[in-house]
Amino acid sequence: MARQTQPGKRTKISVLDVVIVIGGIVGIMAFNRMSIARLQRSLPNDNLIVGEWMSARGPEHLVFRADKTVSMTVAAKPAEANAPAAPESGLEAPAAPEPPPPVTGKYQLAQGGKVIVHLMNGKNYTTTIGQAAGPKSPGGNPNRVDLIDSETGGVTTFERVPAPAGTAATPQEPSSK
Repeated sequence: MARQTQPGKRTKISVLDVVIVIGGIVGIMAFNRMSIARLQRSLPNDNLIVGEWMSARGPEHLVFRADKTVSMTVAAKPAEANAPAAPESGLEAPAAPEPPPPVTGKYQLAQGGKVIVHLMNGKNYTTTIGQAAGPKSPGGNPNRVDLIDSETGGVTTFERVPAPAGTAATPQEPSSK
């Protein structure tokens, strides 16, 4: 409610008015600080995903690098034609199949620890860091991720490969022969 004043006279500012204005400013600053702190906690850290990861069920191998690139290696599946010959047949056993080259791509980190992987072969995957048991489970294991194929919805669990002692934290580009 506005104060009634006579024309030409100024209204006095009371102590209560000053306290309300200062309290409001301090309250807004505190709210902003809490919001910034919450946002900082929800943003993922690059170091959580960087490293080598091996599939728990098969031969898949992922390497996440600090420069936001990723490579995925899948071992060649042995076909029956590549099976070793029987010793009594006198045929020479074929050499082991050459593993296919790694598929490269890029990954990006999103809010809440979500990782989106885009491979050059057109495949897209998503995961959430530290929630291998599912998004509804409390906690989670930071050394385990469930990689979800965006096309099929299939899930592959990967576990972090422990780095050998005395080596760099960031894995190097895999060599191709």
